[in-house]
Amino acid sequence: MEGNRISPSKTIIFYDGACPLCVKEMTALRSLLGDKVTFVNALNNQSMADYPDIEITESLRILHVLDNTGQLRLGVDANVYLWALTGKKPWLRVLRWPIIRPIANAGYWFFARYRYQLSKLLTGQSRCKQCEL
Repeated sequence: MEGNRISPSKTIIFYDGACPLCVKEMTALRSLLGDKVTFVNALNNQSMADYPDIEITESLRILHVLDNTGQLRLGVDANVYLWALTGKKPWLRVLRWPIIRPIANAGYWFFARYRYQLSKLLTGQSRCKQCEL
């Protein structure tokens, strides 16, 4: 997908609908962004069929966001972009500074890899049934 550009009419977020922490964050974003974005549960094969260029396994491994220009944003870049759209948490831009970027990316990869265990620790639930927003 890296070289391909799709031009969606609005931002599309591919999220892990089985991760309680992911769903919590997407719910917060939805309350702030409303219909400015489209949320796609990457575990919903029917919804994902509309986006054949997005690999399901990859979108479950790392947050994928297609912005309204068709640029694919991943992980921390996706999060920073989404929160910038809300106008909230402007401090997140710091995560893209050259010195901090590698640390932020490593932290994201740790979170992404252990998100179910972290969800269990923080919410008491490691997975939820596929939550649709």
